[in-house]
Order: sequence, then structure tokens, then C-alpha cells
Amino acid sequence: MKSRFGIISLLAALGTVAAPVALLAHHGSAIYDESKAVIVKGVVTDWVWANPHCLLEFDAKNDKGEMVHWAAEVSNPPDMIARGWSRKMFKPGDEVTIWMIAAKNGEPIGRIARVIVDGKTYGGMGRVPGEAREKQ
Repeated sequence: MKSRFGIISLLAALGTVAAPVALLAHHGSAIYDESKAVIVKGVVTDWVWANPHCLLEFDAKNDKGEMVHWAAEVSNPPDMIARGWSRKMFKPGDEVTIWMIAAKNGEPIGRIARVIVDGKTYGGMGRVPGEAREKQ
């Protein structure tokens, strides 16, 4: 009986240690170039309001004038509601300006740091790289 309790205790302790590591791996930012922000003006094609991350898809022209389809994420709906976002804030055809942390490999994907839609500015996930932090 004592050895069974010992094994169960050991497994519970390992689970307690392993769970935060798994969560950090999911929320890693290794894919993104955290050192700079990319500012893109585009037109919304889709807005997915879902767990675990909301996803904004939009089309924007690159430096060569070619249309590029982007996908950029933010956090989950409850987190975004706390930042003033909503399920209906983007519609296909809306013009947006997005500050995002883009993928290191040059693919058109990113994490939104700030967005302007309908003349309103919304904060995304974290600060815009290169901007001074606000004093508190």
C-alpha cells in the first residue's frame, strides 16, 4: 500500500511540474521576430473569434505591389474582450492598419500588437517592439 501511494504521489508531482512546461511551449514566441514591428495596411477577408486564439485574415500589397494574404493572431476571446475587442469588430472589406510581430521566416503570418479599424485603435498581444514602455 505504501509503494502505491508513493508512486501516485510521484506521478502527481511530475504532472505538476510538466503542466507549466507544456503551457509555455504552447505559448512560445520562437516563430516571431520579437525585435521589430511590421506595419501593414490591408483589407479584412475573415475574422475568426475562437479558442485558443482569434485569427484575423487580410489582404495587403507587398513592396512589389503584389497582393499577399496574411493571417495574424491574438489571444482567446475572454482576453480580447478585456482589451475592448469583440466578435463583430471586423467584417470582410474593412480597411485595417496592423502593427504586428511577423514570422522570422518571412511567411505572411504574425501576432497583432495593435490595430486600427473604423478609426479606433485597439491593443493586441503585448507592446509594439521598438516603442518606449509607458511609465507606471
